[in-house]
Amino acid sequence: MDPPRSALQLRRRTLLRALGLGIAAPVATWMARFADAEPSTRPVRLLTIYIPHGWPIEHVEPFGAGPALLGNSTVLAPLAPYAAKTTVVRGVSMNGASNHGAIRATLTGFPDGGAADSIDGSIADALGVTAHVLGAVPYDKGAGFGADSFLVKHGAWVRPTEDPRAAADDFFASLPGGQGSPPTSSDAALRARALALTERELEGMHAALADLTAEQTKLALHLEAVRHLKAGGGGGGTPLLSCDERPVLPAVDATAGLDVLDPANFGLVLDGHLEAIAAALVCGTAQVVTLQNMYVNAGLNFGFAGGPGIAKGHHDPVSHSWDAAGRSEFATCQRWFYERIVAKLLSTLDQPDPADTDPTHTVLDNTLIYVCSEVSDGANHNSDASEVWLDGAPHATYLPAVLIGGAGGWLAPGRVVDVSGTNLDLLATLSAAMGVPVDAIGGQSVQIFEELQA
Repeated sequence: MDPPRSALQLRRRTLLRALGLGIAAPVATWMARFADAEPSTRPVRLLTIYIPHGWPIEHVEPFGAGPALLGNSTVLAPLAPYAAKTTVVRGVSMNGASNHGAIRATLTGFPDGGAADSIDGSIADALGVTAHVLGAVPYDKGAGFGADSFLVKHGAWVRPTEDPRAAADDFFASLPGGQGSPPTSSDAALRARALALTERELEGMHAALADLTAEQTKLALHLEAVRHLKAGGGGGGTPLLSCDERPVLPAVDATAGLDVLDPANFGLVLDGHLEAIAAALVCGTAQVVTLQNMYVNAGLNFGFAGGPGIAKGHHDPVSHSWDAAGRSEFATCQRWFYERIVAKLLSTLDQPDPADTDPTHTVLDNTLIYVCSEVSDGANHNSDASEVWLDGAPHATYLPAVLIGGAGGWLAPGRVVDVSGTNLDLLATLSAAMGVPVDAIGGQSVQIFEELQA
């Protein structure tokens, strides 16, 4: 749909005024795009976190209600302080995929990816931003990535950035103190150029918007943010970026000099990635990020420093255990991931969102974190919603699907939601929550899980 004539006139006036002030054409065009935008739309970020091998369902359920939603869940108990911002989706099956190959279907919805790209890439393309792919993916010497190791497909299968320092350099290259070339994200480059605007140019642009109030135009808010940051302000206002320089990242710095593919360093690498991601989401230098933990056949020994203390291979025997003792160890390993997510990610995101005009909204409120896996139960190795018999009793299993955050108000969190459908429908739901509605993925019709919506 084309914008109304009045909006086109305003954009044209803004563009010409900016060019007349000598502002570079890319920044002038950016200003024109935001001149008539309503600031009421809340910013939304997407983070996908992949944890392999499913989970032992008897250590995930039963669930409670309200603040006690996750109190009885061994695996998800670390999320208890964020129960009001967590949604557990039960009943999802993998679309047409089976067992190990399901990693390639996790974010595409099709075995081996089919004709579809991963949902993170599709969403990022629609938003005009970069889809960042990071990975804590160590392997034993002599092993490594194979055909069933790749999680993300952006035209071709993507091997994730393994070094947290390289990921941080990419996230913060446009900020003072950053390293390397500016990221390919046009928004990040424009933000850097916007911060170079002179006070005369800022005054001139405010004058060009004299017939609009700060409540009516997102550009006016952005210009005030630029002025605020240039003045060295650290709080208040509605900043375009919350960071005017590269943030201090001790967990990232702790990986300096380490072999990031050495299994002994897995805990340090994961913490570094989570810290960098959290800072990038808060700073506004990234909007769509995927984090891959290991790969589908990874036999990583979980006795590494800082880990859960299970000195056995995560894939086999830990995730493949049928006996009670082994499944308890599996629960301890999967719980450890959520402990790190809370410690290095959620604790940072649970702060007022500098990109939101409402000070009551946190970055976490405006973020959609999707924690997923490629199988339902590690031992049973099923990728659907089906029963698993444990100690002579049936237990309903399903693909792990934990949503953390409010997706900018799109989600109604703080509950367990039963659905009937495939991960393809769940991917469509994530896309809709990010403001990119789709009616088909890879040529297959999809429907969103409306019961998740606020």
